Amino acid sequence: MKLEFSGAPEITASRDRVWERLTNPDFVAASAPGVESVEAVDPTHFKVISGLGVGAIKVKFKLDVELFDIVEGERLKMRARGKAPGSAVDVVSHLRLEDAGPGMTRLNWSATSDISGTVASVGARLLESTARRLTEQFWTDFAQRVSAG
Repeated sequence: MKLEFSGAPEITASRDRVWERLTNPDFVAASAPGVESVEAVDPTHFKVISGLGVGAIKVKFKLDVELFDIVEGERLKMRARGKAPGSAVDVVSHLRLEDAGPGMTRLNWSATSDISGTVASVGARLLESTARRLTEQFWTDFAQRVSAG
């Protein structure tokens, strides 16, 4: 099952500050629902363990996360691939920063997810609404935490 989402929150912080937070795996993980642990392998590769619940199905994903196509302070892509018993996920996110006025930064993001297995079997409508809610909560929380300093 393929899912696509996008958004563009405005953050009350400089581009440098947003970039610093965006490339800090512990800061990012604190906004992600269900993340249990993050282990940096190197500055662009991470091992993440995250729990996800969709309807009555609860699974724990082991994810390999990679940052790539990085243009410092401007844009990057993030790929997260993982497996859980009977399920798999592959997510590619495109992130781009742009000035949005004095002391403001717009974070343009889009994410494409391919989900298969048990998690995908719960039905397109339930999975899509849950994934959309979690994704939007993540970026809203991230923007609020960066804005708060």
